[in-house]
Amino acid sequence: MKTAIKIIVAIVVLLILAIVGLVVLGFSQVDRIAKEAIERGGTYAMQVDTTVDVVDVNITGGTASMSGLNIANPAGFDTDHFMRLGDSNASVDLNTIGSGTIVMPSITLTGIDVILDKGGNPSNYNTILNSLKRFESKTDDGTDPQPSGGDAGDGTKLIINSLKIQDINIRVANMPGISLAVGDVAVNIPEIELRDVGKEESMTTAEVINLVVKTVLAAAVEAGGGIIPSDVLGELGNGLAGLESLSDMGIEAISELKLDEALGGVQEQIDQVSEDVQKQVDDATKELEDKAKDIEDKIDDATEELKNIFGGNKNDDP
Repeated sequence: MKTAIKIIVAIVVLLILAIVGLVVLGFSQVDRIAKEAIERGGTYAMQVDTTVDVVDVNITGGTASMSGLNIANPAGFDTDHFMRLGDSNASVDLNTIGSGTIVMPSITLTGIDVILDKGGNPSNYNTILNSLKRFESKTDDGTDPQPSGGDAGDGTKLIINSLKIQDINIRVANMPGISLAVGDVAVNIPEIELRDVGKEESMTTAEVINLVVKTVLAAAVEAGGGIIPSDVLGELGNGLAGLESLSDMGIEAISELKLDEALGGVQEQIDQVSEDVQKQVDDATKELEDKAKDIEDKIDDATEELKNIFGGNKNDDP
């Protein structure tokens, strides 16, 4: 009897140790899984190497941090990077862990450094914008295209109540006609807050990175007038105009900058042209109707005059 009890106790202890071991192993893998998801998502969206130095997820505390996110330049550019993030902090709703859609009450990204490099053809920013446009495009069945160079992440969707992007520095490189050298800050944007990110439709890691990049570039266009060369602003504006606007995504931007004016402009222009064309058609139709009525009135008058000449009246048959 004592031997049986000892065996049972030993089995229970082993089970407890196994469970604890699995939990510890799971916790130790969370950082790696999150790091890989961010790197794959960035590479998928931008089509350039995206790396992260450190990711630290505290499951029990409901917090996460990241430092050293680096979006590399496309091939052929000698500047250090296209975009680099200093660090970030986030809070996580623990009740949503493992649900497939994680709710994050807040994320703060601090120290964004962007280098606009015109030293290639196309420039690094035009190359990135083309990638963003490809990323946002949909196939006929409404699914995302599957390009080479990574995937969208681990499939987990995100809802972010408040996404703050702080201390955005826009630098320029290899641009004729300006005195700023690489390393000089052309434009600094203190803070942009995006609210209800993913609330209308939850977003993948790749979609969040895409959102951050296009928001930062839209801010550069809105804040860079008179500082960044006009041809560069024009190219950025043209590229951004083909991307989905924040308002169309159900996202509220808290900023002094009018970010939606730089985003989604192509569709707005198409809608405006359609309205103008319709108005012209309506005006032309009305003009034709007026002319037809005028001709009809003149025919009636002429018919009445003929009747009078030949002794008829309007009650007689012609």
